[in-house]
Amino acid sequence: MLYCTADIHGDYDRFQELLRRISFSPQDTLYILGDVIDRGKDGVALLRAIMDCPNMVLLLGNHEQMCLDTLGPNHRWGSKALWTQNGGSRTYRDLVYRTPPKERHALISFLLSLPVHLELTVGERRFFLVHGFPHADPAQQLWSRPEPDTPAPFPDKITLVGHTPTAFLTGQFRQPLSIFHGDGWMDLDCGCGNASPFCRLACLRLDDLAEFYV
Repeated sequence: MLYCTADIHGDYDRFQELLRRISFSPQDTLYILGDVIDRGKDGVALLRAIMDCPNMVLLLGNHEQMCLDTLGPNHRWGSKALWTQNGGSRTYRDLVYRTPPKERHALISFLLSLPVHLELTVGERRFFLVHGFPHADPAQQLWSRPEPDTPAPFPDKITLVGHTPTAFLTGQFRQPLSIFHGDGWMDLDCGCGNASPFCRLACLRLDDLAEFYV
């Protein structure tokens, strides 16, 4: 089976519970739409686990990009401040002060290798996977956000995105978050890593579009 999730944001325990919920096995593949680090306390541990798992495929998210802009080979001025403002302090400390240099280099190299988007065909369905939203500028694919009435970006594909907590699309902040179904696209970011009791980690099975939540 093929699965897709997004925006785990350092919640290692909830991620492990999700794997149990879907009975994830070596015969399955899990696609993760970026933002596994920051906010929660176990972002680096999550990154290690995903890097070491041959049947997990991570896409680049804007939080991974902020990490690269700060600690990667092409450092950008002001990137650390932006990363810190967006919940990156714990990840920064863990990578700089608690991770041996050789391992830190391996993790950064892994992030540098991540794709910005992927296209898949599962049965008769075609999917376009990206963290933010499809855009002509690859950098904006990490940061763009749809509106609830944003039209389908592709006529022949289902676009799967994260990045935007679905409560911002539904306007419903005081009920458990669920996958948002737009016009030809679906948002899987159900707020994992945030303090709200209504946040969840969502997963979509691509074979039949079944939804799972923890």
